[in-house]
Amino acid sequence: MYLVTLRFRAYPLSFSLSNPNELSQELIPLDGPLAFTEYYKTKLSNDPDWRAKYLEDVLTAKELEWVSDIRSSYLLPCTVNKETLTITTPMGFKAVFNVDDEARYEFSEGQRPKKWESSQIFLRLGRRDDTIKVEILRNSMGVSLTKKTKGLPSSQSGPYKAVDYSLRLYTPNLMWASIVNGISQRKLDELLRILGKFGIGKKRNMGWGDLLEYQSYKLENKNITSDYILHTQGESRFLETWRPISPEKIAKIMTKPPKDIGYNKLSLLDSKIGYGAERPPYWRRNLVVKLALFLAE
Repeated sequence: MYLVTLRFRAYPLSFSLSNPNELSQELIPLDGPLAFTEYYKTKLSNDPDWRAKYLEDVLTAKELEWVSDIRSSYLLPCTVNKETLTITTPMGFKAVFNVDDEARYEFSEGQRPKKWESSQIFLRLGRRDDTIKVEILRNSMGVSLTKKTKGLPSSQSGPYKAVDYSLRLYTPNLMWASIVNGISQRKLDELLRILGKFGIGKKRNMGWGDLLEYQSYKLENKNITSDYILHTQGESRFLETWRPISPEKIAKIMTKPPKDIGYNKLSLLDSKIGYGAERPPYWRRNLVVKLALFLAE
């Protein structure tokens, strides 16, 4: 298992339409991008017209013969101070690691767990507007951005109308981290090097998700896997999932907690359900629990 840090030119974007006129930024598991680079290396890299082969595999094959064993947590915003790395989890915990040649998980701290304890920007954008305008307007924090963009075409402006969306952007950090397993460190570093050519997320041709630097550290701790992390807060213990997981597995965790966590009972405190995939390839989507928080007893 490894702790991977990544530094971007501009943070990765991944959007989903959460209701008829609202876009939300989605959490990105790192195993999807890593699995694509693995697929590229083994199946596509020797083909001069690899893009056509990729589309043929994705659109016409009934089943892909390639299945990746890589598993990772979401990409999580982090800050680095010398050899101390602090990750903000989706539920708002601060997970602190000491990193030198290896990564050692020290503790998780914070107030009562809270989703998305980070900066949020609400904008009104026309469908035809470039997403890069979001970053330009981001510097106008504290100003009524809705009024700034009120001149956008409305939904009644004819056949070339642009529908206005409310766009949410979270955690504009340039440094991110993820927990990865199912792969050797040598191969992981090789795939990260290839990933530097492709980037992560949407709008990569505009610099979003453009990977500048990466680092991987060995990590061994029973309180962490690529599926979940155990937090300590006073005398309370919380288990937080941080990758997509099926509703069936959530029910199984509650009735029969994993043996390695050392608890006999888990009570579900909070969760978020949506559509995604538990494992790559990520275009195989179904209903998943995107994140969940349990009280360990």
